[in-house]
Amino acid sequence: MKLFKTILALGTAAALLASPLANAKTYRVIFGGYFGPDHPNSLMMKHFKDELEKVSNGQFKVTLKPNNEAGGEEKIMELVKRGTIQIAQVGGLIKNDEPMIAAWEQPFVINSWDHARNVFLSGGMKQFEGKYTENSGARIAGVIVNGFRQISSSFPVTNMEELGKMKMRTPLNEVFVQLFKALGTNPTPLPATELYTALETKVVDGQDNPYSMVKSMGWYEVNKYLLESRHIFSPTFVLVNDKWYQKLDDQAKQWFDTAMNNAVKYNWDISEKDEAETVELFKSHGVTINVPSAEFKAQMVKAAQPAWDWFDKEVPGAKEIRDYCASVDPANK
Repeated sequence: MKLFKTILALGTAAALLASPLANAKTYRVIFGGYFGPDHPNSLMMKHFKDELEKVSNGQFKVTLKPNNEAGGEEKIMELVKRGTIQIAQVGGLIKNDEPMIAAWEQPFVINSWDHARNVFLSGGMKQFEGKYTENSGARIAGVIVNGFRQISSSFPVTNMEELGKMKMRTPLNEVFVQLFKALGTNPTPLPATELYTALETKVVDGQDNPYSMVKSMGWYEVNKYLLESRHIFSPTFVLVNDKWYQKLDDQAKQWFDTAMNNAVKYNWDISEKDEAETVELFKSHGVTINVPSAEFKAQMVKAAQPAWDWFDKEVPGAKEIRDYCASVDPANK
């Protein structure tokens, strides 16, 4: 009897070792981001990890590195292109490998959350990715939310004259320099890591970013006025190293794609909610939020036209992208 139990146990162990689950390949994934731990884009990373690990029965092992843990935006972009990490969240810097993508951040072309969803979630923008994967070695697996950019300042901005007095910090990106030059400000490119001190010491008067970034970086502590200009809707791109992705078997690709698509939808839902909640948070901390009058908004749009001219001259596909965005605007239906 004892011998029988031993043989049975050995047989069971052998069967387990021979089972598909025991022999299943393990995919180890590092997912890098640069947003703070409570930002909707970092929460999207966790949603993706949890679903992918669950649906794959642990075949995927995902390590998350938000909040610059794997390096800043530029570094993780290079890491994912090289395949050192498999996934990264990156902003407009990807235009360095495909200039057309710079035109996705043209001023005053996306007007509402529903409009933004139509632009970025319908699949229509795929035609404007150009040769990004061919040039970079990474593929755009999803477009998530950075959000509507607003202007914060150390003094109230309620008209074009007051806007023109600003020494405006811009990202290290010619797109924003051109826009704020057209709006009459003095654009001053600075990395985000230097911005809190620059605002606190009045090296610059203000900056532009979505509310979620203003909250997560604490800039509202040193800039007590916000102009709800909604001048640009900035996407964030989820990049995947293409060679790594192509090596996944068909089942693994299906798991990966489904988890990514669900995490992207989750991100959009919580991002819109986060914007509304952040407005209330700012008000509770003594921040004054100015919604521009229709006249002021129209003046900003008109003043921004030279930025469109610059896009048309310097960035391929700029007008086609504006036309596409206009074609899916619910307000035009």
